[in-house]
Amino acid sequence: MLKILRYLTVLVFSLVVIIVGDQSAAEEFNFLGISVIAQKGTFIVTKKAIVRASPMTDSKKLGEVEIGEKVHVVGRAKKGAGWMAIQKNGVDYGFVYEPILLPKIDGSLEESVSGILLIKQNEKCKYTFNFDDKNIIEGEKNFFSDYEITYLCKVNGKLFRLQAAMFMSEVPFLLTREPVFQVSIDLMEVENGYDEIFSTNFEYRLKDKTIVFVGISLEGMARIPAEKARSVNSVIEALKAAVEIAPSTWGEDAWKQIYKAHYGND
Repeated sequence: MLKILRYLTVLVFSLVVIIVGDQSAAEEFNFLGISVIAQKGTFIVTKKAIVRASPMTDSKKLGEVEIGEKVHVVGRAKKGAGWMAIQKNGVDYGFVYEPILLPKIDGSLEESVSGILLIKQNEKCKYTFNFDDKNIIEGEKNFFSDYEITYLCKVNGKLFRLQAAMFMSEVPFLLTREPVFQVSIDLMEVENGYDEIFSTNFEYRLKDKTIVFVGISLEGMARIPAEKARSVNSVIEALKAAVEIAPSTWGEDAWKQIYKAHYGND
């Protein structure tokens, strides 16, 4: 139930639009006799489609791709707007039409990640997070990786052991082709009486190699952190940045509820 509720935050999450794919290099090469511009990445097929021998709808049929299938894109047709060159099992396969594809990242972690973060002067936390599972929302094309976080924080001389859940969308969370992925951290000690989840929300902007704090789900529970964004070079770095920035975004009212959950009204 918690996972289903968490995913509802996707519907209200804001989006910054950027250009899909890594196009920093405009290298050209030959693919099945067609000139293509290098553009690499993993994509998810959102609609069953025909794989063609060239970037034209009337070209020879080479096969099909199915909904949910992962394909490896190696280039974009130089002539034939919107057609992507794909490989299958490491071998050049053919061309598919770009609108059926969504960029895909892999949120799996082989090992737990640990560290220390500073909330503000003399307030810090130790943390560890682990990969838990992968999920797909039923009836949707949303893929998620789930994680479990343990924070051990010392704030105002008091110790707090906090359990939090984190998820990352493995496709753009509004199902557009712009590679902007959602990362959210849910803390159960904080609530507003309406069973709404206290979520700290981030955008992982793949092309910009940046993770950005975008807000808290519960009004009045946030504070502006000193660090609103961080440069990252991988999924692991993006997740670690979110885990480290999140506690500094929790406002005074949030920490009061955390205190009450641990120490009552003392």
